[in-house]
Amino acid sequence: MVSRLGEVVNISGTTVIVQGNKIGPRAVGKIVIDKKMNEVGRVVDVFGPVDAPYAKIVLFSKETPFRDSAVYLR
Repeated sequence: MVSRLGEVVNISGTTVIVQGNKIGPRAVGKIVIDKKMNEVGRVVDVFGPVDAPYAKIVLFSKETPFRDSAVYLR
């Protein structure tokens, strides 16, 4: 099942920060995909306020074709 993780707010090297509404600790370790269903990285941390949490994603490669767009959890 695929669910929306959130919007990309920052990219630095192979690290991406995503802001979402319903990101919980269970997201850690899950695969992140883009809108074309390509696997792009893995969630390594969830932090920030409960009502507007952030997820830290480590990319599998340095390509970031999904800048300023939504990403999803598989």
